[in-house]
Amino acid sequence: MSDIEISVVIPVKNQERYLDRVLKKVFSQNINSKIEVIIIDSGSQDSTLEIARKYPVKIIEIPTEEFGHGRTRNHGAQIANGATVVFLNADAIPRDENWLNCLVYNFKGSEKIAGVYSRIYPQADCNPLHSWEILNDTAYSHNKREVKYIENFDNYRYMKPRDKRRLLAFQTISCAIRKDILLKYPFKNMEFGEDLEWSKRIMEKGFKIVYDPESVVLHSHNFYFSFIKTFKKYFDDAKLNKQLLNIWPWYNFPILIGHIIFKVSKDIRYVLSLNKKTSYKISWLFYSPFIRLAELFGIILGANSQYLSPRVHLVFSLVSEIKKN
Repeated sequence: MSDIEISVVIPVKNQERYLDRVLKKVFSQNINSKIEVIIIDSGSQDSTLEIARKYPVKIIEIPTEEFGHGRTRNHGAQIANGATVVFLNADAIPRDENWLNCLVYNFKGSEKIAGVYSRIYPQADCNPLHSWEILNDTAYSHNKREVKYIENFDNYRYMKPRDKRRLLAFQTISCAIRKDILLKYPFKNMEFGEDLEWSKRIMEKGFKIVYDPESVVLHSHNFYFSFIKTFKKYFDDAKLNKQLLNIWPWYNFPILIGHIIFKVSKDIRYVLSLNKKTSYKISWLFYSPFIRLAELFGIILGANSQYLSPRVHLVFSLVSEIKKN
């Protein structure tokens, strides 16, 4: 097993819809390095494990209550044989056969590079509001490769929170991390945002993070179909950003209003540009202001969640809802 260079770790639970397509792409990669694939299942009740067993993978089963985004990935790194650990969500489909090579080649020539993350494209069934969000995300979906690090710690200390958020952006939907660094600086056991917290901590220790747009996965969620789920998603996001980076305090309320108006106007332009039926366009044009309003409420309450009771946190959090189910 010592000749394995790359370990691909895929946490799963009830992922029969996507897992077969994901594994087909993983095992069709153009790469010379020997790889292993580790599936960590946390209590699937569907055909997920049956699908996984069709492929030459190592399956690790853990109780549902032991799952944690950070904890489970740390466990994957601990049992991995490769010097490079690749994390891939079970619903993130590599776009082509170069996805893996475009991730791991970034480590060559610099021991300071701790992690690399992929570009994200929406899946074919993604609704237009979420598609627009993904395609216009300046941290996760632009065309230029970036090597990100803190050049000057004095400047970093006084950097605007939103600029700092973009600098520290990282995601474990599809990423590669040096195993030795991850074992030394593991993910924290957080309900949400362990990737951003890890990136912040690792860059503050002098390491670099690379964004490579040539490594692409298809990944999206259709929570924009629901006012409540949209609210909960942005509640969690704003809560995390406030805790880690002090983003979205109350005095930014006028900026938030302008931001939402801007998004609605962009929604209108994007939806009208689609090659879809008129009825489809009208329905999403009608829906856009309500969804963006849910986003606004979620941001305001999430950024001020320290004033809310633990019970309200549970009701407002999408992460808590998913964990409960």
